[in-house]
Amino acid sequence: AIRIHHWLKNLLLFIPPFFAHEIFQFSVLWRLALAFFSFSLCASGAYLLNDLRDLEADRAHPSKRFRPLASGQLPQETAKMAIPVLLIASVSLTFVLPPLFLAVLALYFAFTVAYSWRLKRAPLVDVLVLAGLYTLRVIAGGAATGIPLSFWLLAFSMFIFLSLGLVKRYTELSNLVAQGGD
Repeated sequence: AIRIHHWLKNLLLFIPPFFAHEIFQFSVLWRLALAFFSFSLCASGAYLLNDLRDLEADRAHPSKRFRPLASGQLPQETAKMAIPVLLIASVSLTFVLPPLFLAVLALYFAFTVAYSWRLKRAPLVDVLVLAGLYTLRVIAGGAATGIPLSFWLLAFSMFIFLSLGLVKRYTELSNLVAQGGD
């Protein structure tokens, strides 16, 4: 339910120190580890919130119906209690990081919730928001470590994530057309 397999996306936090050739400094790795777990716990809280919001739709979906909440394996009350625990744990890890990291994390959570509640239903906006959420992970890596980000890194990140998102949507639409026979 907390989708630990999605935590891999948070390895994007490691990009700024990698390209700054500071990845192997202990203090940088320590801050990155805290930032990684903070981001991951925050994302897990957002996933649970999204699953509670989309419960009925997930139950009717061919693959999402097997998710723990939709299938009934995880009681709704447990999920409701887990969300604040995950978010508090996430924020707790930020107290030893620069304040800018907490601001980026809060922005990430706000956009994730907005995406779950409304933006994912707006064509093209959904892809832009997803690309932005991936780019925010790169920004968070810089914020956690104090490594300045170049315009080029941010531009490339947004470009690559937007391109991947558009390819994914194109594939989904192609599959729908193929299934419909058109």
